[in-house]
Amino acid sequence: MKSCPLCGGAVDSALLEKTTDPSLPVRRLIEQAHPAWQPSDGICPACGLAYARRHAHTRSARPLNAQTFPRTTFPYYHPQEYGLLGLTQRLPHHPGYTGKGVTIAFLDSGYYPHPDLGEAVDPSLDIASIDTDVARIRMALEKRPNRIRQYVNLTEGHQGSGVGAPSLWSDAGNSWHGQMTTVIAAGNGQLSGGLHRGYASQADLLPIKVGRPSGSIPEDDILGGLQWLLRDDNWQRYGVRVVNVSVGGDFPQPWWENPLCLAVEELTRRGVLVVVAAGNSGQERLLAPAQAPSALTVGGIDDANRRWRADRPGEVEGLRLYQHSWGQSQVDAWHIQKPEILAPAVWLAGPILPVSPLFRELWVLGRAWEALQNGDGDGARHILDQWHSVAKLTWAIRTASDEAVREALLLRMNPHKWVHSHAQHVDGTSVAAPLVAATAAQMLEANPKLTPAQVKQLLVESALPLRHLPDEQAGQGLLQPGRAVALALRRHGGSLAGLPISGTPISADSLRKLGIPVRVAVESPANAGSPTGESERLIYLGIHAPQARSVSLVGSFDGWQPERLHLEQARGGWWHGVFRFPAGEHLYRFWVVNGESSRGEWVVDGENPLRAESGFATGHSVIG
Repeated sequence: MKSCPLCGGAVDSALLEKTTDPSLPVRRLIEQAHPAWQPSDGICPACGLAYARRHAHTRSARPLNAQTFPRTTFPYYHPQEYGLLGLTQRLPHHPGYTGKGVTIAFLDSGYYPHPDLGEAVDPSLDIASIDTDVARIRMALEKRPNRIRQYVNLTEGHQGSGVGAPSLWSDAGNSWHGQMTTVIAAGNGQLSGGLHRGYASQADLLPIKVGRPSGSIPEDDILGGLQWLLRDDNWQRYGVRVVNVSVGGDFPQPWWENPLCLAVEELTRRGVLVVVAAGNSGQERLLAPAQAPSALTVGGIDDANRRWRADRPGEVEGLRLYQHSWGQSQVDAWHIQKPEILAPAVWLAGPILPVSPLFRELWVLGRAWEALQNGDGDGARHILDQWHSVAKLTWAIRTASDEAVREALLLRMNPHKWVHSHAQHVDGTSVAAPLVAATAAQMLEANPKLTPAQVKQLLVESALPLRHLPDEQAGQGLLQPGRAVALALRRHGGSLAGLPISGTPISADSLRKLGIPVRVAVESPANAGSPTGESERLIYLGIHAPQARSVSLVGSFDGWQPERLHLEQARGGWWHGVFRFPAGEHLYRFWVVNGESSRGEWVVDGENPLRAESGFATGHSVIG
């Protein structure tokens, strides 16, 4: 045991080693109160939570896009917080599944072998410097496996297919939209230190370039992409289970008369789930293939760049619709309301092409900004002076005061919607759809037996209902990736069929069927009574950790002790247990020890959507 450097309370030394990386705004608050503290000292979870709540109170006092100078175009709560949450922080996801072994096809404007599309994160891959060129990126990426199964160019005057096709490497001007959808869905976070990682970070990819050299994508060209998948069973040749279509048709037309929609129906019959962006018209007006009955049509939600937190009951009511399109598809006497599901469509980090002039400019501005954030005004001015031809700031600004330099940087960064040197803010149903496609890949990795109809059913069944929004636009609710994968594991022949979803209360009857002994999580007078007493609950908790040699439950209820409440190993790499809790809110994580090492990792519950602030990159899971 050691003492927390802030409060002096006892904390397990192993856990203290894992609490050395608080989020930036929390770190700033701690440094103000404890100037001698260093992040390497660590903090106890109780202090992390206390400072996180203090920060949340400060942040809530300033509305999103507050009237500051200059007016911001993406989240900016106060000068100590400037950026976007990663996808894995926005919505509770299932960390045990990454889409590995599942191929997602993307029909879009173009593609580029972005570093985040590699097989795994490679710390030695250094292609993010300002002098990076296409030849350097290509040489670096060709030395290691990537996840692009094939590249197909169906545009006018196309230069052939294959990962060596010239248009894959040279047509960067028209590749941005397609690169955005693939990286958001399946990027591994190589260039963002793991922050901006897609849910399907190990899925295989089949990019299909459609459209014209001008950048336009007529309906006929989208149809050509779908027909290529159907032709000679190309979908089967490359193992395609999911298709993402973030582009739309030209004009409204009944789905049964539209070739695009008919192609979607045929792909579905052959076992491929087609995920389609609803469109951004903000009107009751769906274009093909969004109105195809079997397509999973995705609308958008504005979550204000916040986690959905269990400790703030009004959080769900704070979710607002994006300006997506909506409508109905008629099948016989039935009307299918579309979109069926919503996903975040605002405040997302889209990739910046590493070889573009924009990357060079934001690379310089980003480093100057980081220097200012760390109190190094001289360092910021040196960077701007060294790269003055790229930063495009006058000598007067480059030699001005720290505050003047800060304002000048903001004026340059905001129009570009800067997130960091490798990402910028993007929005639209074009980026919402890939989140659903990536989740579908996770589900198919967890349970390959699922049909497209079953994947669609489980996605909408696990969605978070949004009853405060109009029924015709809200679908079945907000995507919940972790819950969707949990349902996939437990339905239709999944490996955990018959087991409850982690974080759910269970009855005494269910307990007898499971045959798992009950552990007392909280030692209190409430535990002395009957297990059915109103003052306490039986909670089933589990985690997928196939490489673990031990897993235990840690939480606010026992001072975050890593080795007190052990879980039992079950089938399929699953660890689980049933714990008795008194009424009230309890924060928890799992303590997972892998392989031969005695060093553990603390992991949130991917199947439980309830989160609370923690002070660290990920929130705590909540029983409440």
